[in-house]
Amino acid sequence: MSKDLINTYKVISKENANVIFIEDNNIIKYLLLSDLMVSDTSSVIYEFLLLNKPVITYKNINKTIYWDNSTNYNNLQEKIITNLENDPFSSQRKYIQDEYHPYSDGKSAERMLNAAKKFVHNNGVPAKRKLPIDRALKINSIFGKPIKNTFNGRKSEKLSALLITYNEIRNIDAVIENLKFADEIIIVDSYSTDGTVEAIKKHPKVSVIQRAFKNYSDQKAYALSLAQNKWVLFIDADERIPDDLQQEILKTINNKNINISAFFVYRTFMFNNKILRFCGWQNDKNYRLFNKEKVAFSTKRIVHETLEVSGKSSILKNKLIHYAYFDYNIYKQKRIKYEQLKAQEDFDKNKKATPYHLYIKPIGKFLEHYIIKLGILDGNKGIIISYLYANATKERYKKLQQLHNGEQK
Repeated sequence: MSKDLINTYKVISKENANVIFIEDNNIIKYLLLSDLMVSDTSSVIYEFLLLNKPVITYKNINKTIYWDNSTNYNNLQEKIITNLENDPFSSQRKYIQDEYHPYSDGKSAERMLNAAKKFVHNNGVPAKRKLPIDRALKINSIFGKPIKNTFNGRKSEKLSALLITYNEIRNIDAVIENLKFADEIIIVDSYSTDGTVEAIKKHPKVSVIQRAFKNYSDQKAYALSLAQNKWVLFIDADERIPDDLQQEILKTINNKNINISAFFVYRTFMFNNKILRFCGWQNDKNYRLFNKEKVAFSTKRIVHETLEVSGKSSILKNKLIHYAYFDYNIYKQKRIKYEQLKAQEDFDKNKKATPYHLYIKPIGKFLEHYIIKLGILDGNKGIIISYLYANATKERYKKLQQLHNGEQK
């Protein structure tokens, strides 16, 4: 909806004690609490009608209407009272219920499952769905292409999945669910304050250890030391392993002829659930799968940790999904945090911030991501990401200058 309209509703709610403005993606609970709906043209109207409650709309564009539709709002209050007290459209609403949801015994889901079981029992599972090409392409774009050649062999190797966390309540349940194909999940948490640890403890097969955070390399090295299995999958809480990548990982570690010590994995950067295709992220890859016995985290870096590998490295074919950006301010602070840790690395090497670093280099960083790395092709997303990298670069050298001035450590 238009931000101006949303702000208007917010103002109304602040000025009227009987008006409550709610921003929540889960509207079902409010449908259950409400007695009547005043709406526009929206599918939620039918959801509300199926609860057998009256609806009032304004200039609704549906060809067939089974509720009170107004062409003006001059008598809205009277219409609300009439619909609540007399319910003149109850018979039309009953038709909707009979057509779309004739049962009210709470067993609809059970009936659907039984029908599916009966169909499979009588007809078997189709080897392939026959779909129009446009629908097949749409489904593939949302869920990915069907996985072929899934791993069905005997597991000769077990897999340890590792994470380090701090205040990841937004991601923790989803990432744990995503990693259930691993044989063990170990999480090292830096004393989260947002309920992350409490959420982890609801998953009995997940091990969680709380440890003070020194730097990324130190924390990841500690987590790695806890892994019970040779093969380790180390990801961040905002990353997900799609089904095709899961299958590739299982096939890889159970290949008896494997002679690779560590594998890079390409990442798909998600910007508010939309893919960021450029800005330098088109070639982004990190070590994510490796043989614990052949690697170690370098002690020379405290951020953007480096994996020292003894042996050969390779790259997995399939990509993981990186839900990196979902809020402007949160991503901004995350970038600044990384760059300030780099400032500490610079300070330890006795590097100093000059006017060039403070004023010219941030501009260069913006142009690097927006022009050279093709962020311009990402539209507004490219502008935002390029600016945030430039801003974080400036904060890095401001921090370095402060460290040299003895202002903070």
